[in-house]
Amino acid sequence: MKSSPEQKSEKWVDRTSSSLLASVPPAELTRDCPTARTLSLRHRDTIYRQGSDNRAVFCVLEGQVTLARVNPEGASLTTAALSVGDFFGDGLDGSSQAEDTAKAKGAALVWRAPLGEFRTLLVTHPKLALEYISMLTQRQRRMQRRLEGFAFKRTEVRLAEAFRELSGGFATRCEHGFGQHLRLTQQELADLVGASRPVVSTILNRLRDQGVLGYNREYVCVRRIEDIEMLIEA
Repeated sequence: MKSSPEQKSEKWVDRTSSSLLASVPPAELTRDCPTARTLSLRHRDTIYRQGSDNRAVFCVLEGQVTLARVNPEGASLTTAALSVGDFFGDGLDGSSQAEDTAKAKGAALVWRAPLGEFRTLLVTHPKLALEYISMLTQRQRRMQRRLEGFAFKRTEVRLAEAFRELSGGFATRCEHGFGQHLRLTQQELADLVGASRPVVSTILNRLRDQGVLGYNREYVCVRRIEDIEMLIEA
């Protein structure tokens, strides 16, 4: 059985990767969220499970996190891949149970605050509350664009747009193309773009043969960013 995620002392944690949390003076953040902790996660560690008590808000400080839902028959669907700075957790809508399962993809650090404390943080810092609303609105618009893509765009384009979104718009480049590997399986990619795994596998194989990207069972790494951008513009 897996051990529980390790909790790090708050004084050791760098929150500058989250612009929202970094905007709050440390003393005020500790005052408003006195029991907030940072979870040190290993690959595939579970942060919370679908159906569990939903009384906390989370923020990715390092690494990646995936959200997935399971139907009554046991089939799983990946609904989101979150990166540094993203908040998650359904507690703010008043629901008593989590509607999805959150897991770390690779090593990750995740800030966790009890729901009541996070609400206090928003009330005492109106500017942060407005920025939080803006962030949620942007996420909703991305979801709306995804739904539009399911109806009007080819799978290749939807896949290219997913790569761009998950990589931060190709803002940071390394020798492999991305600033970091995208630790997603073919099935997770297929879920995110609304396609079957065999279709996504065929597209990835073609792009790999063309030298555009490389991948294995755990990650995808784009080498020729320009080719991905051309797919989006086509």
